[in-house]
Amino acid sequence: MGSSCFQLSPFCHVLCPAYSRQRCLLPPSSFSPRRNTPNRRATVSCSQQENPKDCSSCARRAAVLTGFALIPLLNSRVDAIKGFAAENDEPRDEDQKQKTKQAVRGSSSRNPFCSRLNELGVLCWGVVAALYASKNKGNVISDATIESMNIKLKQKEAAIASLEEKFEMELLNEKDVRNKALAKANLERQSLVDRLNLARHVITRMGQALEKEQSLYKELTIQARDLENSLKEAGNEKRQLQEQLKKKIDSVAILQERINLLSSEIKDKEVNLRYASWTIDEKDRELNQLSNAYRQSLVQLTSLNSEIKKLKDILLKNEKELQPQNEMVLKLEAELTSSLAKIDEATKNLDAVQKEYDEFKSSMEKKSASDATLLGEKEEIIHQLEEQLKLSLMEWNINKVLISDLTLEKDKLKETLNVELGKVENLYQDLKITQDALEKSRGEACDLAEELQQSRYLCLDLEAEISNGHDQFTQATELLQQNSDEAKQRVTVLAEELRLATELLSESNEKLEITSQELAAAVQKCDSLEKELVDAHEKAESAALALKQEKLIISSLNKDLMALETQISKDKEARKSLEADVQEATKSLEEMNKHALVICKELELTNSRILSLEDEKAELYRSLVQQKRAYQVAQENLEDAHNLIVRLGNERENLQKRGEKLEEVLASAKGEILRLRSQINDENQKPVDVPNKADHPTRKVTRRRKASPQQEDP
Repeated sequence: MGSSCFQLSPFCHVLCPAYSRQRCLLPPSSFSPRRNTPNRRATVSCSQQENPKDCSSCARRAAVLTGFALIPLLNSRVDAIKGFAAENDEPRDEDQKQKTKQAVRGSSSRNPFCSRLNELGVLCWGVVAALYASKNKGNVISDATIESMNIKLKQKEAAIASLEEKFEMELLNEKDVRNKALAKANLERQSLVDRLNLARHVITRMGQALEKEQSLYKELTIQARDLENSLKEAGNEKRQLQEQLKKKIDSVAILQERINLLSSEIKDKEVNLRYASWTIDEKDRELNQLSNAYRQSLVQLTSLNSEIKKLKDILLKNEKELQPQNEMVLKLEAELTSSLAKIDEATKNLDAVQKEYDEFKSSMEKKSASDATLLGEKEEIIHQLEEQLKLSLMEWNINKVLISDLTLEKDKLKETLNVELGKVENLYQDLKITQDALEKSRGEACDLAEELQQSRYLCLDLEAEISNGHDQFTQATELLQQNSDEAKQRVTVLAEELRLATELLSESNEKLEITSQELAAAVQKCDSLEKELVDAHEKAESAALALKQEKLIISSLNKDLMALETQISKDKEARKSLEADVQEATKSLEEMNKHALVICKELELTNSRILSLEDEKAELYRSLVQQKRAYQVAQENLEDAHNLIVRLGNERENLQKRGEKLEEVLASAKGEILRLRSQINDENQKPVDVPNKADHPTRKVTRRRKASPQQEDP
């Protein structure tokens, strides 16, 4: 098949212009389809095998058959060229097509069959002549080309062999270089691994130190948080204590206001009590005056009673005397008839007795008038006393109301004082609690100060340790940076070597691809070489992966270094924050101490105020006790006055009853005197009827005794 291809190439070059010139005259039906080409080729090959000696016939047959076989190929090429030309020059082709159509129509109209036969004959003649002429040339050219191709193939084989040897040598050299580079890389890798192990060991130590520092930092943070919490609690307690103090100060102010109000009320009530005591003193004086007047009236009454008793005695004596006189009168009445002398004597005696009686009557009238005037005066005095008693009762009722109000106010004051005492006791308890809390806070502040000092010492120790660790860390970082720089340089060198190797490999791959395209026979060797190259690639990739891993390890180490630096910076910031917190804690403790001193001063002031309030309270209590005692004394005095007034009323009633009895006695005495006068007058007028008249006057006396009060009453 290769020889046929080389043989057909000149015919194609020869027939293409003729065909391109005569294509317009050929009909499409004169060509056979493409599918008949293999059969014709088979016939050509068979004819060559049957009669190889007949060169001329074979050449002719081959030329004719190849000409007929190449016609459809030329047609297809012409169609392709035409299509390509049609794409470029469509308007020109349209004009040419129209012209060819017109020429074909004209020739076909003349004699189409003859023209076609002529065309076929000319074409066959030209093809046969060309093929015959070019047979010898083609054989010579083909032989020359075959020889040249053989020479080229030999040269290419020699070049391939030399290239294979060179490539093998280069591969061996590259393998040696790679082995040396890998050995160096392994050594460097081992050194880097050792350094990394050392760095890791240093990092682990630093990590342990950092963990210790972190644990110390955590402990310090916990202590700082505890301190902050304790400070917050102390601040909250302080705020609560301040609020309680404010509340207590407000309550003390309210209590002071209440005490001021109570003191003002007490002063007002003291004024009222003084006024009441003054009024009570005046009433006591009036009562004393009244009691003196009453005593005087009692003395006068006793004197009057004594006089009345004397009068009664006199009356009894008179009655006793009258009884014998009556007996004497009876005797005289019995003896009137006997002696008038005795009657004269009796009349004289009667005149004397009448004079005495008139004197006694006048004295009695004078005494009764004086007694009436005295009684009127005493009644006026009693009326005045009654009015004064009414006024005193009114005032007593008013004072009673005032006293009830004062008792209520006193009870209220007692309740308020009890409440205030409870509040004061609560304040004492709160103050004790606050003092205990302040003592506790002071103790806690001292403990906190000690803890702060300890924390400061710990911070100084930590700062020293951190500075040492920082120095060690800087040294380690410098060493690691130097190692990392050296490793980076080595990695860059290895990367450049790998890049050169990859470039060489890429160039060798390109050369191998070129040689594989040119040398199909050396595919197996190339496959083995490719396998070796794949192994080398894998080794290079493994080395690259190892380098990448080392780069990753170095980057992780750098990251760890950065993390350590960030942690150290964070530790520094935390240390600064701790120092700031410690300073704030010291400031807050100083402020707490200042506030505690202020609170102590305020507590001392409150204690002094409370003591002053207690003194005022004691004074108020004493004044209240004194007022209570004065009130009790006044109440007792009022009760005594009331009892005296009741006694005076009872005595007045008794005196009135006694006066009425005395008036009755006086009326009965007057009736008896009138009866005696009437008897004497009757005896003087009718001396004969003595016994009968003596009986009648007794009856009349009884009647007059009964009627005398009835006549004197209206």
